Amino acid sequence: MRGALWGLLLAGAAVLPASAAPPAPAVASVSLPAPEGQESPPRVPEETPQAHEARARLHVLREFERVGRRAPTSDKALEAAARRLAREALSEFTTGAPDLRTLTEAVSDSGAADPSPKVLVIRAWVRAHAIETFLARTDFNDERVSHFGVGVAFLGERAALVLLVADRKAEVLPVPRTLAKAGTEKRVCGRLVPPLRAPQVFVTRPDGEVEAVALSRAPSGTNGFCALVGFDLPGGYTVEVVGQGNAGPEVASLFLVQVGARAARGGQESQQEPTTLAEARAALYERINTLRRAHQLPELTPDFTLEDVALRYSTRMATEGFFAHIAPDGSTLTRRLPEGTRYVRAGENLGLAAGPLAAHFGIEHSPGHRKNLLDPAFRFMGVGVAFQKVDGRDQAIVTEVYTAASPGAALPVDPVSDVYDALARHRAALKLPPLVRSEALEQLARGHARRALSQDEPSAGDGDPSPLHERVFSALPDAGTASVDFFVVGDPGAVPESRSLATATYTRVGVGLVRGNSKRFGQGQYWVAVIYAAVP
Repeated sequence: MRGALWGLLLAGAAVLPASAAPPAPAVASVSLPAPEGQESPPRVPEETPQAHEARARLHVLREFERVGRRAPTSDKALEAAARRLAREALSEFTTGAPDLRTLTEAVSDSGAADPSPKVLVIRAWVRAHAIETFLARTDFNDERVSHFGVGVAFLGERAALVLLVADRKAEVLPVPRTLAKAGTEKRVCGRLVPPLRAPQVFVTRPDGEVEAVALSRAPSGTNGFCALVGFDLPGGYTVEVVGQGNAGPEVASLFLVQVGARAARGGQESQQEPTTLAEARAALYERINTLRRAHQLPELTPDFTLEDVALRYSTRMATEGFFAHIAPDGSTLTRRLPEGTRYVRAGENLGLAAGPLAAHFGIEHSPGHRKNLLDPAFRFMGVGVAFQKVDGRDQAIVTEVYTAASPGAALPVDPVSDVYDALARHRAALKLPPLVRSEALEQLARGHARRALSQDEPSAGDGDPSPLHERVFSALPDAGTASVDFFVVGDPGAVPESRSLATATYTRVGVGLVRGNSKRFGQGQYWVAVIYAAVP
């Protein structure tokens, strides 16, 4: 039961040279034709949806026991979601499987938070045929499953049976999925299921912005999490919990919260999935840049080298049968990027679905992945898609790679000015006044950068008898406070934002830069010291 729909997403960001995968959901749909001719369908003894659900649950448990695997737990929330999807299978999505949004809403509204439940949908024109078809299946016990839910619905003589199965990665305490009005806060707490660790909580707001929510406390040790999430705008929110696994970051939990009235779902516009790599790249590049334009961010430029990196990795995952940021040999995005290229910052999103657009839809609607899409530091992108058939169904594995610098770009003519320009962009984005360039601070920063490179240690002391901050106050007697940032980067024009840069009281800045080779950080890196001071 392999295939694709939701939660097949991984988000990862790496700051190079030093710096959210759940299993693939499967979708199957079986439609049994009406009997030919004018005769009425054969009558069967009157039964209820509840009776069919009981038989289906027992079949699931027996099938796992038959192959010697631990039986999953029948989950009330997943049962409620399956019943809703079964009803809609007879009235709304009458062919195929439920679309991504429909599935996510059903699971979330039921109180569950599984990001990637696998779905089996069976429809029949005769009630008994649905349960009989399900009882004949033995292909849902070959994957890791911890919880499941079965739902059955009747409409006249027709019937639909839906099975949802999930490998639960996190236990989340109950959180309301609907709020009457904005301006409230809710605590999202729970624990990751080992081996996941290092939980992070992300939220996509109704305006499309993504924010990482600070953890306030850990109720269950190192795997526990608790975050106070604010719902200050009306509309839909997506809450996501990401954990660090052996194969990289994984989406452990995802659910929706609606503040105020939910807009009518309406008929979703059907979209034709691309069937070639060229078509897929064109469609996805347009989607990505449309999203960035909506958020007043620079568009990303397609890059041939990044396209090659992305395509090679999608093809490798399809060929070797895995889906994760970390490959079976332990290699990561850092190793997949070519040596010697000017990468400062890189990110990777992975998606798997019936088609490239469906895979990217899931990426866009996952806060951790959306954070990569909206990263203002990124300037270039490359997309690779591997098309394949799994159990007779179409499947597309999408890899999206983003970087702040173009591979093989020429060295900057004036790297110091590039750093100042980057600092100015960050300050403007924060709506803070520009910093005044200080020659005295520049001189101190240059010396600090040279000594750090010579010691191959950014945080190393410089050997001067007077500490750096004392020399800052000596050079600028009117300074009230001062701080220093240090970066080892491949592109001086993409230094990241820092806490010091975001401090409104700082008014003066000095940049010192030196380029050299390092055993720790590689060849040809820029060692950049930035000193800030608050001068009235």
